[in-house]
Amino acid sequence: MPAPEQQACAVPFNPFLAAIASRKKCGHALFLCAVVVAISVSGCGERKKMLSIGSGGTGGVYYPLGGGFANLLSARLTGYQVTSEVTGGSVDNLKLVGSASADIGFAMADATWDAFNGRDKFEGGKLPVRTLAVLYPNHMHAVTVEGAGIATMQDIKGKRVSVGSPGSAT
Repeated sequence: MPAPEQQACAVPFNPFLAAIASRKKCGHALFLCAVVVAISVSGCGERKKMLSIGSGGTGGVYYPLGGGFANLLSARLTGYQVTSEVTGGSVDNLKLVGSASADIGFAMADATWDAFNGRDKFEGGKLPVRTLAVLYPNHMHAVTVEGAGIATMQDIKGKRVSVGSPGSAT
């Protein structure tokens, strides 16, 4: 009486067909392994969402502040990469945020009020901006050199005045 394995097989054993079947099984196994690996690592290279902060010129206060915030937020917000962008300052930042070209922007309170109300440098229309936080008190001083003949704000009429970079609120 033949062995049970031989009874179950109606086709006589063919080494050539066995090799092909073995290769197919190997190919299927490799394909299955590739699928498992692809699924398991699909989340490993997940792209981070980008956020941009409109800061200011490289010589101003907003630029290093923006860089610090970008580093802090990138480290603390899972799934986000935050960058600080060089800009002209408050007015530029408000326009960038208002047009969705930047996600966050540093701005002086008076410039933000003007943007929200569509006044002064924002007379073209109100911008849908909102204040997130007050970062530091911004005291402004009008200064001059001794002997310039300027003792009051009225005395600056007709004098040359430095008002800051274009696009800033300085």
